[in-house]
Amino acid sequence: MAGRILNKQLQSKVMSAEAAAALIPNGSVVGMSGFTGAGYPKAVPIALSKRALDEKLKGKALKLDVLTGASTGPEQDMMMSTVEASRFRFPYQGDAVTREKINAGLIEYQDMHLSHVGSMVRYGYYGKGKNNLDFALIEVTKINEDGTCVPSSSCGANNVYFEHADKIILE
Repeated sequence: MAGRILNKQLQSKVMSAEAAAALIPNGSVVGMSGFTGAGYPKAVPIALSKRALDEKLKGKALKLDVLTGASTGPEQDMMMSTVEASRFRFPYQGDAVTREKINAGLIEYQDMHLSHVGSMVRYGYYGKGKNNLDFALIEVTKINEDGTCVPSSSCGANNVYFEHADKIILE
């Protein structure tokens, strides 16, 4: 990690996926990176799914509004849908489990072209408060010395999620 996190202040903030997932409360609006199975976070969504299952067994809920760049992969869409951790999904998805939950009315969903995501988030349609999103959960390959990030293989709506999130989790 030391070669990938060059900013000294951010090196001290490294934590496990479980600890990062614990920062995200029930009802949060989370903008995640990713586009058709590339560049999306994998470890934190799995930790969120495990946490959602644990909460469900205690009779509590962990349901999130999840905005992405487009479809993601099984660590996000399938895992979170299986345990019903996604309350709302936007703007596109291609996962069979998620589709079943949407069709059963268990996940609210809005299909939209990625080109509209930025405007919709900027105008506050999916969030609350000053910044609209509670969290941006973005996969990066490197953090430069000045704190800027090098995104992984997909950018999708990352810039909008960075701009409008109260808190940012980098994976």
